[in-house]
Amino acid sequence: MQNHLKAVSTNHADFTRLRESCGLSFEFFPPKNDRMQRCLWRNIGQLELLGPKFFSVTYGAGGSDRERSMETLSQMQLECPVPLAAHITFSGHSQTEVLEIASRMYDQGIRSLVALRGDAEPVKNSFKCTEDFISALRELADFDISVAAYPEVHPLAESPQADLEQLKRKLQSGASRAISQYFFDVDNYLRFRDRAAGIGIENALVPGILPIHNFERVLAFSERCGTHVPERLKALFEGTEGNLHVQHKLSSELTVNMCDRLLSEGVKDLHFYTLNTPTLSFEVARQLGIPLSSRIANAA
Repeated sequence: MQNHLKAVSTNHADFTRLRESCGLSFEFFPPKNDRMQRCLWRNIGQLELLGPKFFSVTYGAGGSDRERSMETLSQMQLECPVPLAAHITFSGHSQTEVLEIASRMYDQGIRSLVALRGDAEPVKNSFKCTEDFISALRELADFDISVAAYPEVHPLAESPQADLEQLKRKLQSGASRAISQYFFDVDNYLRFRDRAAGIGIENALVPGILPIHNFERVLAFSERCGTHVPERLKALFEGTEGNLHVQHKLSSELTVNMCDRLLSEGVKDLHFYTLNTPTLSFEVARQLGIPLSSRIANAA
């Protein structure tokens, strides 16, 4: 098993190349009104400059949320040059219904999915587990599939080991990689990666990065979803309540340092949860030395 406390040895030139070759992806949620729609397109345009591997779009399983998700995907697929990875959840859908939705996505040109259980109420004839869902998606079409991973353990998991075994089954069912829940303690992620390798998981475990736009909101959200916020972060942001300019500066430095550490430990890809506010994500990427895409640079 790897020793996560032993940093990868790289000289300056090697680390520069490592940064420049880092693959980025960015997550958005479907806008709920015209103002948010306009904001989304500005955000997409900014992040396109970085030449990301893909944009992912979250999915609302019910009613108008589902239609907003599908409409956003359709627009982005038509107008955005960056490949899309569509979230799709099976809870709240019968097997037939959710596979019809996946087929509709494929017909629109979507070739990558993020397959999730979701938190909607189960319905009759729905899939029993995520690995069965993944297998059915792979039989339906040649999708490239990502799944979720939880460095600090899924809140409903029986144990850390059970959570890892579940992840292994999802990957063995046909997923290519796992994208992690966001975290703020890099050592927790590295220990998780070591434990995953220890049970034979060889797929990429892409770390999820959440730049802190508003610490109070992130703190409340993290309490609900089970993400650990270290005491050092609470001390760092103490006294900054309501001062988003100061929080932006602190978050930028914090996130760059986190990503630097991850890259030095051999991570090749980073997934940013943008919350449809990409300024920090873009700033962090540029501070890391991520170049603008050659297509954009050549056109300038």
